[in-house]
Amino acid sequence: MQRTSTHGAPLFLKLVTPVLTTAYTRLSPAKKSVFILSTGRTGTVYLADILNQVAGVHAVHEPKPSRVLNAWTTAFLEGHVSSAYMAAALYRKRRKTLGQVHAERYVESNNFIAGFADALPLLFEHPTVIHLVRDPRDFVTSLTNRGDDVGIRKFFNKYVPYWAYVPKGAKKRELTALTRAAHRWVAINKYLDTFGSVYDDYHFFTFEEAFDRKNPQAITPLLHAIGLSKKEIDGIDFSAKPRQDTARLRLLDKPIDSTNRSKHEHMQSWQKWSKDECQQLHAICGDLMQKYGYGTEPEWLDKLK
Repeated sequence: MQRTSTHGAPLFLKLVTPVLTTAYTRLSPAKKSVFILSTGRTGTVYLADILNQVAGVHAVHEPKPSRVLNAWTTAFLEGHVSSAYMAAALYRKRRKTLGQVHAERYVESNNFIAGFADALPLLFEHPTVIHLVRDPRDFVTSLTNRGDDVGIRKFFNKYVPYWAYVPKGAKKRELTALTRAAHRWVAINKYLDTFGSVYDDYHFFTFEEAFDRKNPQAITPLLHAIGLSKKEIDGIDFSAKPRQDTARLRLLDKPIDSTNRSKHEHMQSWQKWSKDECQQLHAICGDLMQKYGYGTEPEWLDKLK
């Protein structure tokens, strides 16, 4: 049994995780555990669906509770919580649900626990961690069109502590949908990059190379990284229709409709952005975009002049 101090935990996190345990131990939902971490909006609902076709695999997308863990990820990325404390928080939130899972392979795709990468090896026996990255321009557009800047989600992002990542020196309420999402994209991907540089069972893929609509087989390298054999991959029906989750919606832990499509177009594709919008995103994401090979189109470069 490992122990960690609760000293210095932000008050809000104590409120969303009542009676937080100061101890954690191993969680063993399966012989092999795999975690797919990202900023979100990276096709992981579809991934969970096709993985559940494989015998011996228990794949989940943002299992409950997940949304409340987003606050922990944000607080960690902002430098307010230690990795050991994150392990204690995740243990507290998942020990009951994972205790009911019995499978050969457990695969969880969950952007809400992107800040828990360092905590995962403390809780699971040598887990596989897969880092998915999507073009930040498409991520910002998709997140905004998913409703991130309207209604209750906009309120949470602007006023609820630790709900949306805020870089040092920035004022939370002054961030726009574009700048808020761009800062999140940088913070999560930089953190996962750093984690991957020292963890041996880390794998990196871009959304664009893994989820090619014209070539479903493009996802094969990612499936191999998860641990599937060629025979298991050959048996997958990549055209299967996604399941629908009709469970009742909750404020902090809302199940996702597995079609996961944007219902409102609040932001157009980057090709229709103004020069100012393009330059705002480039100022935040430019260095990391270059590292990942994004932003090389002549049309984009013209907008940055």
